[in-house]
Amino acid sequence: MAKKITGKQRILDSAARILRTKGLNATKLSDIAEGAGMLAPSIYHHFKSKDELVEQVMLDGIYINTRHVMAKVEVLGPDHAPEERLRAAIIAHVEFLISEEDFSSAVARVFDELPESLKVRVLAVYQSFENYWRDLIIAALPDNSRLDPTVARKLLIAMLGATPSWFRSGKLSAEKIAQQAADLFLNGLLAEK
Repeated sequence: MAKKITGKQRILDSAARILRTKGLNATKLSDIAEGAGMLAPSIYHHFKSKDELVEQVMLDGIYINTRHVMAKVEVLGPDHAPEERLRAAIIAHVEFLISEEDFSSAVARVFDELPESLKVRVLAVYQSFENYWRDLIIAALPDNSRLDPTVARKLLIAMLGATPSWFRSGKLSAEKIAQQAADLFLNGLLAEK
């Protein structure tokens, strides 16, 4: 039996799709309502404001992405080599980001446009995602590494997060791009032999 999609979920789906394509400043509640198959005032039955709706889209995007990445890593089990767990996370994250999933793509697209107060709340939730990456990186780093795990995490997440802005399907598949990102990060461009 198919799960019935609620009006609130239709609004969230429409908001994520429109935020992903137009950005925050160009998104109007009337566009979101139209995409959800309702009139704009109906949105206020579910959300007090545009900011509240956008915040929920941002949080959902973070949760969806985090669950996806963690599922791909945790299926390997805790005894799997840390480098392979990190590789699985990188591949899962890239493939997810360029899968055209609206919620996570909306997060990447509109984060810089968020009002400061909303940005602070979104970042507080995003911290658990970053902590998961930090732990994967620390586990994979050799004991004698000169790399700072915080810098490595920030660079990795920024590198991967930018992928949707330039990726176009064609010569290289999402899977091949993801593999190259993992190889670049884990092996380094000019790593010592």
